[in-house]
Amino acid sequence: MSAGVGNKKSKEIGVGILGYSIGKAHAYGWQDLSRYFYPPKLTPKLIALAGRSKEGVEHEAKRFGFERSYSKWEELVRDKEVEIFDNCAPPSLHPEPTIAAAEAGKQLVCEKPLARNAKDARTMLDAAERARVKHMTGFNYRFLPAVTFARKLITEGTLGKIHYFKSAYLGYNGGFDDPSYPIKWMHQSETAGYGALADLGTHAIDLARFLVGEVASVSGASETFIKERPVAQGSSEKARVDVDDTTIACMRFREGALGVFEASWLTSGRVDYLRFEAYGTMGTIRFNLERLNELEVFIRDDRADLAGFRRVPVVGKDHPYMKTFWTNQGIGFAWQYSFTNELHHFIECLAEDKPLGPIGATFEDGYKAMLIMDAIAESSRTEKWVRVPE
Repeated sequence: MSAGVGNKKSKEIGVGILGYSIGKAHAYGWQDLSRYFYPPKLTPKLIALAGRSKEGVEHEAKRFGFERSYSKWEELVRDKEVEIFDNCAPPSLHPEPTIAAAEAGKQLVCEKPLARNAKDARTMLDAAERARVKHMTGFNYRFLPAVTFARKLITEGTLGKIHYFKSAYLGYNGGFDDPSYPIKWMHQSETAGYGALADLGTHAIDLARFLVGEVASVSGASETFIKERPVAQGSSEKARVDVDDTTIACMRFREGALGVFEASWLTSGRVDYLRFEAYGTMGTIRFNLERLNELEVFIRDDRADLAGFRRVPVVGKDHPYMKTFWTNQGIGFAWQYSFTNELHHFIECLAEDKPLGPIGATFEDGYKAMLIMDAIAESSRTEKWVRVPE
């Protein structure tokens, strides 16, 4: 099947999405891909959206232009027009539907964290490898211009050898810092696996691996400060919270660097504070998602009278990804475009049958991030350093 894009034509490929919370950002990315990366190698077509609530999923399917909707994930997997299965459900619903989709020969995208634990994540990786399909974990922040530029500075040696790395993802998730905020699936290990560690920290962990390399061992601590929450807004009935509100860890990287990691959704005043700092023998970089169009850079060989950090706007056409966007006014790059870039990378690798890594995150990257999270959780329980399995 083919579709017109301007005066050009490209083969269409059917997309099915499970879940319509972060799934809305994915739908936007699939839709926008052909507008910015023109002409596309393949044109995504939104075939079906699946979710638990029949009324809710029908509403979102109509809103985003899906051809149909389902209230059971099995129906989405059976749909023969769905060639890419995009799992945006909670982590407890990642393994079974994704493995079924792999066995049906569908290409795979799955939101982070890949699963509730490394064991489940490994079953997903193994199924994808057996089926010989493309697979990507949704670490969209790899596709921000500032992050890609930071990786370039590190890999090209501009900063020298990295000896210290700090990463943090702090926020309040729209009200989690308030004890009266009702309990959600993210507050229970049965559906989420971990709390702030999985919901936020997984991004910071992936960026540590993406920028510095593999983590050898960790020493972590976690705490649940709000131990119960109302079952609904204004309800006096409470439900137990059994995941972490805040997790911190020290890390040793295999290449010798030391690291510090933080994740919390009780940090009032922080909105979306995903931050990293990389300190090398020749320079330093700093990034904050709340100012996502900037990278702070210090190079030791700069003139003495220009010493200190420079705030580099990464919005020019010479910066990563920016040449494909319409604006030439340097006014910035929006959060949702990270999904557009990420999904375009997936489509390009699929069309050209080339590896997603190292720029894109595969299920192997999702699995390795889960190994680190499991090790941090174990360290918190035992109060000992824990090695991350190789």
